[in-house]
Amino acid sequence: MRAEYRKNRRHYVVHGARIVRPDGSGLVSCRMLDVSGTGARLEVKGADSLPDQLILVLSHDGRLRRQCSVVWRSETAIGVEFAASGLPSKAT
Repeated sequence: MRAEYRKNRRHYVVHGARIVRPDGSGLVSCRMLDVSGTGARLEVKGADSLPDQLILVLSHDGRLRRQCSVVWRSETAIGVEFAASGLPSKAT
């Protein structure tokens, strides 16, 4: 069995989400495959064309969102680290 060196335990999920640019303009839909307290693994088409900084929108109404930095990428997925400061909820 492979040793786990992560700071936070990973929870496996399948959750639809959206990725937007920091300026709020839309990019793509994605699927969250796992999540921890510090980041997530996202399945997304065109992963190599995404910006290094992005916002992960986790709710249908856009209120639940996290500011992220891409820490690794493959052809079909990215790993993101959540910003320590988070991101305030979108005002209604």
